[in-house]
Amino acid sequence: MKKLFAFLLAAMMCVSLAACGKDSEDKDETESTPLVGGWTEAESTEVTDEVRNLLNKATAQLVGGTYEPIAYLSSQVVAGTNHRILCKFTPATKDPKSTYAIVTVYEDLEGNAEITQILNSEAEVKVTDQVIDGGWFAPETYKVPKEAVDALVKASEHVVGASYHPVLLLGTKVVAGINYCMLCEVTPVTENAESHYAIVILSQGVGGTTSVLETYDFNEENAE
Repeated sequence: MKKLFAFLLAAMMCVSLAACGKDSEDKDETESTPLVGGWTEAESTEVTDEVRNLLNKATAQLVGGTYEPIAYLSSQVVAGTNHRILCKFTPATKDPKSTYAIVTVYEDLEGNAEITQILNSEAEVKVTDQVIDGGWFAPETYKVPKEAVDALVKASEHVVGASYHPVLLLGTKVVAGINYCMLCEVTPVTENAESHYAIVILSQGVGGTTSVLETYDFNEENAE
């Protein structure tokens, strides 16, 4: 009788432990799933044909300039999907000056696309694939290298009121040292502060001195 009771008790414990393990696995899967309504950073910044076609579809009715996708930033699950895309905006004017813009495209469940927000900066796009004295050189990858991250951390120690998180390396310039052009998330050092994107120009001197030369915020315009 005692042996039977011990066997039943052991079996009940095994079932209980298995159930706890399953609950734990389910919890981990739930926590790793992006929250509905929250933005999720893109695993890859590559502009796929799908993203390019989506942007072309959404901007087909816009006048005044063209938006060329540079990098895919993030997505947001709603009743459909919002897509944030870093673009080069070139106005339809004589001698146009291209600037950076962040475009949000809403894609509904039927695949229709529309622009819901455009954030423009005043930072000009003068990045080339050739090294030119005093000019911006395009990187092989948008991933911010360690030396640029370290330079930004060092330089931001002298900036009061905000912290900087590097997102993309957009260009480098060889001067008396090296300059970096980066897309960053800037967070004001205030209670309940919300982060925003900015183009940051960073200088690193030959002697290792670093400083933030310029910061270009993105300002919203009407997408109509």
